[in-house]
Amino acid sequence: MKIPQSIDTERLIIRRYVEDDLERLHLFFNNEEITSSTDMPAHQSLEETGAFLDVLIQSYRTDEPLFAMAICMKDNGEVIGSCGFAAMEFSSDTQIYYALEPEFRGKGYATEAVEKMLEYMILVLDIERVAVFCSPENIASVNLAKRIGMMYQGTIWKDERNTEYFLMTREKYLGGN
Repeated sequence: MKIPQSIDTERLIIRRYVEDDLERLHLFFNNEEITSSTDMPAHQSLEETGAFLDVLIQSYRTDEPLFAMAICMKDNGEVIGSCGFAAMEFSSDTQIYYALEPEFRGKGYATEAVEKMLEYMILVLDIERVAVFCSPENIASVNLAKRIGMMYQGTIWKDERNTEYFLMTREKYLGGN
């Protein structure tokens, strides 16, 4: 699977993580307001975050990279979030995920990033089924999935909690039914 160095949107650069991201990533992983609504575990130490970042950066050089990228402001390069995707163990879907720093929410950045990631996943990587799983309480993510045209599939039990399941198929994305 090919991971680009970066993907640009109108206001954002979605790029691979680099070693200089360690402190910002550590703060990100230790912000309960961010991690509570995601599958990301909170890291307890800078060393744990550093080990995770090393694995991530090393994976970019392999045939099986981890597709996790930093969401950055185009105008100043500030890292404001994270996004990526991963194959699902229990289905043929590929899960897209995203999280933003709280002060950058509600400004359309998540929508912009997810739309661009979805485009890349379907048009470049030929992924057939892209899913979003989110907590029913995470109204912003539920609304984002609806706003970009994902089809609601129902509520499922995932990671020991109820989870809203949305799906975009390649056919629907390309304009089919």
